[in-house]
Amino acid sequence: MAHGVFHKELGAINLSELDLNVREDRLLWESLYGKTVKGDLECLECRENDPGCPRWMFLRLWKGRPVAVHYSTGIRHASQPESPRHRALKERIARAAETAGFSADLEACGPDGRRRTDVLVHGENGLQLGCEVQLSYETAPAVVKRTDIARADGLSPLWTTDDRSAPLIERAPWARIDRLPLEAFSAGNALLVRGGVKDLKLKKCDSHNPLPCPDRGYGRCNQWHGTWAPTLGMHLDRLIAATAAQEYVPLYVPAQPGRRNRASHLWVTAQDHERYLDATSDTLAEPEPGNVDDHDPADPTRIPLSRACSYQQRQEDVERRGRTPRDTTALLPAGITLPHPSEPVPPPAQPVALPAPSAPTQAARPGGAAHTLPPQRSGPATPSPYPPPPASRPDSTPPAVRTAPRPQQDRRAAAVRLGCATEQVGPCASCRELAHRYGPGGNPLCAACRGRLPGC
Repeated sequence: MAHGVFHKELGAINLSELDLNVREDRLLWESLYGKTVKGDLECLECRENDPGCPRWMFLRLWKGRPVAVHYSTGIRHASQPESPRHRALKERIARAAETAGFSADLEACGPDGRRRTDVLVHGENGLQLGCEVQLSYETAPAVVKRTDIARADGLSPLWTTDDRSAPLIERAPWARIDRLPLEAFSAGNALLVRGGVKDLKLKKCDSHNPLPCPDRGYGRCNQWHGTWAPTLGMHLDRLIAATAAQEYVPLYVPAQPGRRNRASHLWVTAQDHERYLDATSDTLAEPEPGNVDDHDPADPTRIPLSRACSYQQRQEDVERRGRTPRDTTALLPAGITLPHPSEPVPPPAQPVALPAPSAPTQAARPGGAAHTLPPQRSGPATPSPYPPPPASRPDSTPPAVRTAPRPQQDRRAAAVRLGCATEQVGPCASCRELAHRYGPGGNPLCAACRGRLPGC
């Protein structure tokens, strides 16, 4: 892997100077990326003196940076044996599926031999859940390729990792657990799912919300905004059983300029999935085959052009650059706004009216007899130790009655009367009459309320 390469027509190219956010550099990169054949690009070091490493190179994106990589088709490395942790986690997933009443196959091969799934769970209604355990590093194109093959075979993939910076995060349906020793997998310890599973939370945009309306950017709209929040208390065993029973389903949310910086793969409940589809206008589908969802170009490194070949230092480069966390456990805006939640909000508790003390009260007992409270004794009233409440002054203003905000046409008329924009009109914090509340010169109180309060 190197950032300098020799093109047979363009000469030496310093890939570290390419800024994919600049149009000229992006056009140059698009004219070369994926359009060169073996023999078009050469290693600068091998061109002058062949040290024994492969000579021809091709281009690729590595962590968002353009790099050149050697062809290694003539080199065959023995496949690494399966680690004990990988094998123990596979058996744990299969055991969780069988405990929930589903059958599971280990190392299930595809009909054409291109696929070998770690654990294949046979779920409800013919669902084939392909569980992949990925505890080692795997590149994003390799993850996307294996996911596409699984989907082509009719499988619903589920990737499990213990690395916050794994490239498979948000590029395939995923679940992240803690990095635990081998004994935790085999002893039956609870494996908490830290990422990849989310719940749809609705929060009302009113005066109790400290943040402005996400749709307008100011004020409050008194509607409900949706947010995807991490599911708390989910265990991996429970997730395997729930996905096999189709209680949790995958949801792919594509990236959209100005709304979502990157695409996301989520596991959500079937109810949240339906509520989201009913409330959004997005066209949701699975990503296109081969789409890596890696459109986050990194800043150019501006490294001086070097003829040194870093082919043997690839693993060190992977360890150095693979520590940027992709799973930030942050809230994900759902991008939906509802006038009211689908589930009714319970009304506030009303105070219970007590009976008058002067009238006797009949209370039925379980046995059927009635109990009569003794009547209040007549006589002079006992003086209260507390002072009586102050009498209201005759010139005091009665409390204002809170009314609902006026319709939109009243807001326009109020804006003309107040000499401000329509979006700057809002209800007075005291009497709820429309006033110039937002923007320059705005005030939470109307002019009448400010006149009644000293200092306003």
